[in-house]
Amino acid sequence: MTHTERMISHLIGQFQDKPVIQAELDALGAELDALRSAFDNLRNKRWIDTGEGVQLDGIGTIVNRDRTIQDSLQLEFFGFSGQDNSQTFGVGRFRGINENWLASTRLEDDDYRKILWLKVFYDSSQATGDELIHCLRVLFNAQNIILHEVGNARIIVGIGRRLTANDIRLAWTLHLITLGGGIGLLAVEMFDADYFGFLGQPGAKTFGVGSWATTIDL
Repeated sequence: MTHTERMISHLIGQFQDKPVIQAELDALGAELDALRSAFDNLRNKRWIDTGEGVQLDGIGTIVNRDRTIQDSLQLEFFGFSGQDNSQTFGVGRFRGINENWLASTRLEDDDYRKILWLKVFYDSSQATGDELIHCLRVLFNAQNIILHEVGNARIIVGIGRRLTANDIRLAWTLHLITLGGGIGLLAVEMFDADYFGFLGQPGAKTFGVGSWATTIDL
């Protein structure tokens, strides 16, 4: 129901079907409808979870995180075993001596929402252990995160998901990991659900069954 219809419904009988009153209510109701629409948009479309397109870009301006992430995508060229995003003969082309090996990524709305929330969280975080675990879960889309204290304000982090070279590059470029000042990140490892481990470790597999964890550079 519009504001005009609502106001007309409250008129007493002697003012029904009066053209002057009808015109006044039409004019006032149109302004109230526009005001309600503006408030609805402010509440429902200027929010990270519900905004789209330019609305999210506006939020990105406020929190200082553009949807275009510079040098976050590692291009595929010919390379050798062990080199990230390398391809074999006949598949990967040779990289020119002056050719950039990185490209920028422009995030779609769903991915951009995740990064915007992560930026808000990063700016307001107290950098506790629980907050670091939450940050890594969102950043790498991995529920199983292990944080191990090794003494002297140093920690080792385990990520329960095999990351691609571009996953790692994007995380490195975003620089949104909430690590407290003075805390040393000794190592970051990624592991599969079926990982090799020892007796007493939850879910650990034996030789020939479990896969080894891999250290990554963050």
